[in-house]
Amino acid sequence: MKKEKGLLSKIKKLCVIGVSFLSVNFMALLTFSSFVKTSYANNMIEQKMIIGSGQMLSSAIFILGALVIGYIIIQNISEDRLNLLLSFTLVLQVLGCVLMIVFFRSAPGADALTVYTMAGQLADGDMSFYNFSDSYLSFYPQQIGLIVFLSMLIKGVKMLPFNLSPHHYIKAFYCVLNCMTIVFGYKTVKEIWDNEKISAAFLLLTIINIPFLLYSSFIYGETPSLAAMSVAAYFLSKAAKIKKAEIINLAVSSIFLALSVFLRKNSLIFVIAYLITLILVFMEKRKLVFLLFAVFSLVISISILPVTEKIMEKKAGEEIGSGVTMYSYLAMGMQEGARGPGWYNAFNFDTYLNTGMDTEKTNEIASEAIKERKEYFKENPKECFAFYRDKFLTQWSDPTLASLQATHADFGGRSPFVTEIYEGAYYNIFVTICNLFQNVVCIGAFVWSIFNLKTVLGVRKFSNTAFIYLGIITVLGGFMFHMIWEANSRYIYPYAMMLIPYAASGLGSLCKHSYKFREYED
Repeated sequence: MKKEKGLLSKIKKLCVIGVSFLSVNFMALLTFSSFVKTSYANNMIEQKMIIGSGQMLSSAIFILGALVIGYIIIQNISEDRLNLLLSFTLVLQVLGCVLMIVFFRSAPGADALTVYTMAGQLADGDMSFYNFSDSYLSFYPQQIGLIVFLSMLIKGVKMLPFNLSPHHYIKAFYCVLNCMTIVFGYKTVKEIWDNEKISAAFLLLTIINIPFLLYSSFIYGETPSLAAMSVAAYFLSKAAKIKKAEIINLAVSSIFLALSVFLRKNSLIFVIAYLITLILVFMEKRKLVFLLFAVFSLVISISILPVTEKIMEKKAGEEIGSGVTMYSYLAMGMQEGARGPGWYNAFNFDTYLNTGMDTEKTNEIASEAIKERKEYFKENPKECFAFYRDKFLTQWSDPTLASLQATHADFGGRSPFVTEIYEGAYYNIFVTICNLFQNVVCIGAFVWSIFNLKTVLGVRKFSNTAFIYLGIITVLGGFMFHMIWEANSRYIYPYAMMLIPYAASGLGSLCKHSYKFREYED
């Protein structure tokens, strides 16, 4: 038995060291690229991604100033003032969301409009959008969860006495979800580090996170799935830290984990990181309950969308296919696109459509396209390097995280000032501000990764902090996934959000001139 425990400890230690080394290297790459290069869209119509200089001098001056201001605020933080700062952060978030609704006047557009429209039909009991021959769902069945979610919101909104378009109310609800993300993110930071300075740094970073605010007006899956993930992460941290109520905490965490997938299928990357974290926690606690919930979480997370799809098929009396295939996405991720390398170019959609939605034929064409692209890259290594370099930069070095592209569609009446942010002179200023914020987050997370590796290599006995790696494992998984999958800087948004707690730890540690993990003993 002792040999078994010793083996588990060694395996866990090797895994943590491996993750720590990967996080240092990735954060070094991300910090360097964000300082040296900035990616942004040429305009809101073509949305071709441009890679420009990173404004290193202004970034260095801004970070120095931010650290000085942050140091002054954080050094004077007490528990009472920390609660006041949390309240202030939430108030600012609500005011910012109200300003977004009133002045930015964003409306659903592109895929978001299609999903929103189908949700409205479902809310009215109209299932005609489910017709197999021309349904959007026959291409993208993974959207069924978001459609059901939005339809429930729309159905509730229509019971209200006010004659306003449902998307106004949904944006207000998304504001509540943003506040939920802040609260549970803050509580998770307290659970992990239990340090007032780091908690304060997290709130200060949240206050100046403009893309986070803008996404509250994007009627799609990013905001609700991020809120669900924040709840799942918090209850996992409680289960890993506190000996009591482990089953309840893990059950709540697993439910919200599945909900995040229900709202946005790409959350499966978070699920994989979650499972890895549960296994690490099992290795350090040697409690079978964590292993059992790893299996339970996996089952409900991968089954929630297929089960929902079957229920809706039975209700509609129509079946939909398996949708655009994985191989066609992988092939497209290796091709040039009008917006950037590996970005959407309709290859996956067109191939599936032209084969009569035949999955086998689509995969054959996609496999051949992948083979051809591999041969081209093998014969042209410089082009291969340039392709994946720019694919990385157009996603991870876009400081706006496509928040302007996501909220560009409007229902009319935007002021000239707001229009200038999207399409005029203020656009470059917006990109610069977001770039400075991104640089602060990157350098903070990089500092954390260095201190973390030093701690991991320096301690003889591991403390119970495996759950601290949930976010960074998710980020590493997102990086690897979107280097082979379809590219889009909007897809990076959840991972950028997950870096903020680590940035807070790094910056909070710098401000207090020392760094020490809080150890949790058995």
